Amino acid sequence: MTPDYRDIVIPFNIAPLNFMLEGVDGRVEVLISCPQRNYRFKSKASRIVFPLSKWHSMLDNEKGNRLQVSVIQGGSVVQKFFWDISHDPIDKCLSYRLIEPAYEVWNLHSVEERDLESYKVRVLGDNNTTDHSCMNCHTSNRADSPATFFHVRGKSGGTFYAKDGALRKLDTKTDSTAGAAVYGEIEKSGRFGIFTTAQIMPILHSGNMERLEVFDTSSDLFVVDFQDNIVSDNHSVRGEDYQETFPCFSPDGRTIYFCRAKSLPQPDSTKMMRYDLYSVSFDPETGELSDSLTMVFSASTLGKSVSFPKCSPDGKHILFCVSDYGTFPIWHTETDLWMLDIQTGKVDTLGEVNDRYSDSYHSWSSNGKWIVWASKREDRVYGRPYFAHVEDDGSVSRPFVLPQRDPSYYLSQNQSFNIPEMYQAPETYSHRDISRMYFKSVPEKMKYKERN
Repeated sequence: MTPDYRDIVIPFNIAPLNFMLEGVDGRVEVLISCPQRNYRFKSKASRIVFPLSKWHSMLDNEKGNRLQVSVIQGGSVVQKFFWDISHDPIDKCLSYRLIEPAYEVWNLHSVEERDLESYKVRVLGDNNTTDHSCMNCHTSNRADSPATFFHVRGKSGGTFYAKDGALRKLDTKTDSTAGAAVYGEIEKSGRFGIFTTAQIMPILHSGNMERLEVFDTSSDLFVVDFQDNIVSDNHSVRGEDYQETFPCFSPDGRTIYFCRAKSLPQPDSTKMMRYDLYSVSFDPETGELSDSLTMVFSASTLGKSVSFPKCSPDGKHILFCVSDYGTFPIWHTETDLWMLDIQTGKVDTLGEVNDRYSDSYHSWSSNGKWIVWASKREDRVYGRPYFAHVEDDGSVSRPFVLPQRDPSYYLSQNQSFNIPEMYQAPETYSHRDISRMYFKSVPEKMKYKERN
């Protein structure tokens, strides 16, 4: 069965889970048995394509129920499995960077927005229209009035920040900081963002099965005030002795979680770089960071390295990547997702979620009931968006891949879905707006302010 949609929990508003059967020729019928009634869908071939309106009507009627799915051919059941229909909706939108997983063609990619209730796709950024400049990290704060950003590099690039229907281009680099904003997140109000500023270097592996390593020669954190166009930091998150990266906010905006490791000579010590999870207090009224750091989870004592922490919307859990070393998990086949219970400190290694190859960058839905991440489980090369339901206790259901209209889509698709992010409302701009601003708009400058 391709894709494998057997025995999973799905949101009632997800697009149809079309699939095809291997080794089955000719007409088939799908019988979906529910507590109150049955649904039948017929197909002229082994590809099962559900009508959009009938699919949504069925799922809306069966919220909270288990659907028994039987695929029948010639009077015999050839596949049988279940779908649990969750009352918890998934966010309407998913953004991702579509890019070939090879360093030779990194300059051919786009940032897209997919409607999760259908198969509609909009292009938010296309680097064919921006001098082939790198585009990355489209991120939403998942608020009722959302604020989003993504970076476009190149001589005319900047950080594109969208809020309340307005799109701005910002230059976050100052004379007092090491560089422009890289990885980061925006707090709920949309005023403040926390970002890494880093010197990032790629190198090729000369052995093993790994192809590429990416490391930071230096990395610090800084706060961006989008209202007053101020960049600020303090001594606790900058300096040469430690590297700080991958910051994220708690839901109330009063805590910032991030990864931290002692600086070592690069690239000779790359395999010894192991990042732990830290936190620092933040004042969402003034934008000031505390000068005191707290160790949240020591991965280095386990011989592991943490990256991409993301706090759940209810503030109870942190989902993060765990690799053997380093700070770029998408190139590490051993990368898994782990879940930390913030109150108890207990870590769940999520055996139901992780697979044989890289399970890496992830995000939460706005209601905290769903997660999405990029997984290379199928072939070790191409990252695909996988989803899973999260219970109140933090347990996670069996994953399923992003549904496509054509169930054979992933067999011929030769690009990775990078940096998947869920959010509720579609963006108000398109790739045409990004292209126009890239070439014609002067970026807003930031001023540096040292807090202490």
